[in-house]
Amino acid sequence: MGRIAFIRTYIQVFKLLDQEYRKRFFYILLLVLVTSCADLLGLAAFIPVVAAVADESMLEPGSILYKIKELSGIVDDQSFLLYLFGSAFGFFVLRSAFILISQWYQSRFVFNLTEYIGKRTYSFYLNESYQSFKNRDSSKIVRDLTVSPQQFARFLVMPLLMLTTEFLVIIMIVVGMALYNTAVLIMVGATILPISYLFNRLLKKKVRAYGEIQNKLTPSLIESSIRGVGGFIDVLLRGKQSMLTQHYSSILHRQNQIATRISVINIAPSKIFELTTIAGMLMIIIYSVVNGNQHALLPLITVYAMAGYRMIPSMSRISPALLTLEQYQYLFDIYSKPLQHQEPNENVSSELVIFKRQISLKDVSFKFDDASSHTLEGVNLNIERGEVLGMIGKSGSGKTTLANVIAGFLMPTNGELLVDGVQISSKNLASWMSHISYVQQSPYLEKGSVSKNIAFLENEVDQERLLAAISGASLNDLLGERDPKDVLIEEGGKNLSGGQKQRVIIARALYHNSSLIVLDEATAALDVETENEINETVNALKEHGVTIMIIAHRYTTLKYSDRILILNDGRIVEETSYDKVVS
Repeated sequence: MGRIAFIRTYIQVFKLLDQEYRKRFFYILLLVLVTSCADLLGLAAFIPVVAAVADESMLEPGSILYKIKELSGIVDDQSFLLYLFGSAFGFFVLRSAFILISQWYQSRFVFNLTEYIGKRTYSFYLNESYQSFKNRDSSKIVRDLTVSPQQFARFLVMPLLMLTTEFLVIIMIVVGMALYNTAVLIMVGATILPISYLFNRLLKKKVRAYGEIQNKLTPSLIESSIRGVGGFIDVLLRGKQSMLTQHYSSILHRQNQIATRISVINIAPSKIFELTTIAGMLMIIIYSVVNGNQHALLPLITVYAMAGYRMIPSMSRISPALLTLEQYQYLFDIYSKPLQHQEPNENVSSELVIFKRQISLKDVSFKFDDASSHTLEGVNLNIERGEVLGMIGKSGSGKTTLANVIAGFLMPTNGELLVDGVQISSKNLASWMSHISYVQQSPYLEKGSVSKNIAFLENEVDQERLLAAISGASLNDLLGERDPKDVLIEEGGKNLSGGQKQRVIIARALYHNSSLIVLDEATAALDVETENEINETVNALKEHGVTIMIIAHRYTTLKYSDRILILNDGRIVEETSYDKVVS
């Protein structure tokens, strides 16, 4: 059963790797083969020395050792034995050095593979459709990008290489013993191999179940951590610190229980094989005495002991490694799609979209994949360049969905989205989205300077554009006379007011020369005074010729809108103005 897991894991690993990594994996396997030969030869070099010490006839004329002795020019038998021992020891030292170098190359390959898996997975998630990404559990994404790549390399690929080495060594030992003494081979097989088979057979399903439980507990632990950090205020107000701590502790406790059981399982084989080896040596003694062949007892025990010396560590590693492969089989389910998806070709440029006149929606409808009815139904709308368009309606009326369709996050199920008469499709979507900035109710701000946050994801900051964006977003009150690169924003912008956060994001939009800015409930959590400040900022943006879409629950947010759309059940039911609403 363990052999099946070994072969199945090989097949699945090769299936997930690209051509370059398959080639590198093949070279590593060749290195493993050479290392296994060196490992065994270093051990086998001592066998002639021990055999010659135990049986002086091996140095008599006609033997292989006698011929080597003649070639060496050494006359004295004892001196020749010392020469053999020194040569064997020197070879053993070289063998150890080669194994260390080989292990370094193998480890480098394994941990480079971690980087490869993480990069491909990150790319997979970042290139998913908006709808697919929003449906994912963020704690699982964090797990797949942080914990699981290390697990894939350490608990699937590394054991695979180690098992290959150990299986090759054992095969060579078995062949060597078969050539030397079949009886010893039978005794080794009768003592060690059945124990290994039974051990893996009995524990395979249990260890695999442990792995699946661990896979589920990791995102739960991340989620529990985020729950306390993100909801700190509510936790403090309701005095739920102990409850959350206990919940977090219970998940860790379950993980530790499994880790403890698996650690015992990993240690057990070495102790079992030590006992079986002693039992095997006893069988050899009984076998020699019964057959009246005591003079051959020392060579037999020596061969068996040396075989056991190398096989016990091998079998002790093989059994836990096979169980580890079973335990982490779930990683193939996690990475089957990320590692097999086609990387986007960044050299292929998107068809150019230029927004100078008008955005048009013609009979646009949209339905989410898991929905039974349309969220938008037959929407027809024209938005002029430089217009401030307000959208209002009850929750679920389709406001945000309509904005997401216009921004290109969602493609219409039916109908067309056109920019200056050009239909938006997958061929020009990237170009269209480069015109857009999206300001959410809880905007993303990085820990760092104001300039870094405004020039988001750009390594070099254009000072002229930066100062123009700060002025356009009315951020001068935050900076005063200070340089933007010297004003630091804390994690999540917690040292800024709600209005300041929104204006930083608006400045980011201006810095990136956005033609369309979407404000999605951007002032919903702000007080009236701060909301008025954002309204004044929006009014000032008209001078920049920027098209602005404002999604709101309150009419006061739409003070400077050129017109207001009222949505209900995915349709535009009325078009009005702020003055009409106020009157």
